[in-house]
Amino acid sequence: MKLNTHHLITPKTARYSTYGKMSTKTKYFWFVLHGSNMLAEQMLYKFKEFDPETHFVVAPEGLSRFYLNGFGGDVVSSWMTKRDRLEEIHDFSVYCSTLFDLHVQKIPATCKTIIMGFSQGGITAMRWLHHIEVSVDFLIPYASWIPEDIDYEIAKTNWGQICKIFTYGEQDQFLNEKRINEIKEICERGNLDFNIEAYPGDHRVDKKQLKKIFKQYIEEK
Repeated sequence: MKLNTHHLITPKTARYSTYGKMSTKTKYFWFVLHGSNMLAEQMLYKFKEFDPETHFVVAPEGLSRFYLNGFGGDVVSSWMTKRDRLEEIHDFSVYCSTLFDLHVQKIPATCKTIIMGFSQGGITAMRWLHHIEVSVDFLIPYASWIPEDIDYEIAKTNWGQICKIFTYGEQDQFLNEKRINEIKEICERGNLDFNIEAYPGDHRVDKKQLKKIFKQYIEEK
């Protein structure tokens, strides 16, 4: 019996959360992607010590939702799986670009733009910028893998024009010394000049480290 697989594009309502108030006082626009098995608002809690008058944060939520445990309880979301991977990459890339552009056109011209992705969100950000041209000042893959199957030389986005910061906790259960060395090799092959910032911590967004990264690389001096 021969089965044929087809694809159909259909509208889908996406959900996202924001922190802060966009105005002429906005200096920093953050676009933050959550990790697997998370929700958008969980990323925003990490910014509660950031001034909501000068920081505006948008957190899109992954398009695939599911129950965390079986058939009930907490609902979480994910960005992609191995099933129909290329279609999912295209879908979330278009989604992220649409939402990003919607807000970028409203921010002050002097506002700095930052894309940050935690864990699977970091992989999502890298694949998005590879798939679609995005104009952004800073990219922060946080405790994330760097995709090894991307040809960074033919990416739609110009990586060389972005300040790239990779940060991770030294006690991260998913990023041991071997994995970090592999990430460094991937970056070297792809000519990606990441600033690598390790700190004492596990697999989560550490608010102190986030603040440190901001002050060291992004904040106006």
